[in-house]
Amino acid sequence: METLLFVADDPLEARALVAELAGRYTVIPCADEITALEAARRTRPAALVVDSKALRDRRHDPEGQGSLRRIRRVSAEAPLVAILEPGTGGARETALRMEAQTVLERPCGLGRIREAVEAAIGFASVRPASPFDGKSPAIMEAAARLRLFSASDYPVLILGESGTGKEVAARAIHDLSRRRDAPFVDRNCSALPDLLAESELFGTERGAFTDAVARPGAFEQARGGVLFLDEIAEASLPIQAKLLRAIESGQCWRLGARGPTAVDLRIVTATAANLKRVTAEGRFRVDLLYRIETLVLELPPLRSRREDIPDMASRIALEASRGRTGIALGALEALAAHDWPGNVRELRNVVHRALVLTGDSGEITEKDLQF
Repeated sequence: METLLFVADDPLEARALVAELAGRYTVIPCADEITALEAARRTRPAALVVDSKALRDRRHDPEGQGSLRRIRRVSAEAPLVAILEPGTGGARETALRMEAQTVLERPCGLGRIREAVEAAIGFASVRPASPFDGKSPAIMEAAARLRLFSASDYPVLILGESGTGKEVAARAIHDLSRRRDAPFVDRNCSALPDLLAESELFGTERGAFTDAVARPGAFEQARGGVLFLDEIAEASLPIQAKLLRAIESGQCWRLGARGPTAVDLRIVTATAANLKRVTAEGRFRVDLLYRIETLVLELPPLRSRREDIPDMASRIALEASRGRTGIALGALEALAAHDWPGNVRELRNVVHRALVLTGDSGEITEKDLQF
């Protein structure tokens, strides 16, 4: 049975909450900060319910903000329900900074406290939304390939439209691999002008140009880990030549260096472009293509996995609203019918916009959706 810490100075209310939650949670009543800190260190509570009145020091901390911060520090992972007296604006601001899932204001009954606790614990169990959520054949095949590729050390080329989760996939390859404890370094090739790309990727030696200082580039920063080069098709031909040399040799040359530096890393690249066509047009080196496409991971667009959209949208809403807001059936059907040219990125934006428009109603309806 999960443990709940209830910090309150009213023993009658504490006993009443124990009775209210009996059979679902083990409630540990704490009358003050010292008792709460001891209990939090002794147990791993599933949630904290903190009544600021129990933490007040009328002279030094009239709203209990300092005590709340100290208790939160000990149980940083547990969802927090804060109960405040009317007009305690400072305590409310502190509770929100401490990532309270719910802030209740007196008077509030035991039923409301129970609902807030169950919602907070339910939110804590929600896994963050991911482009790989779902059970469609397309995404399950992509996820299976990702796990398979993570076990090797060969270069991976990730293909997919904008917004399909290419960076998420690259990070997952790193996190599932033997290199998980080493750095993950990412660079977007479309954001690197030629004048900066070489020093950004390969580093510089002091005196290489005016005011230059010794500085490692992305290849050296990723030593032992994974270097993710996003939008690889946007790299200029001169930079492509230098990338090819570094990948083939396992060495990089800092600007102004007299010799190369050995680097042990894994290369993961990604693009939304058709690399075969770009290569045929002479804008991408064929030898570099052969070097980076040892393993190819294709991510499906959202429109080809419509059955995954309702669950993914619901997760996004719960995550962003901290478990407070769901999505009505009609709205889920409308989301599933949309074509999503921006894929998961667009879906996330639409749901976030709807959360603002729906206000405190607790449910996104079809009228709240703006595509």
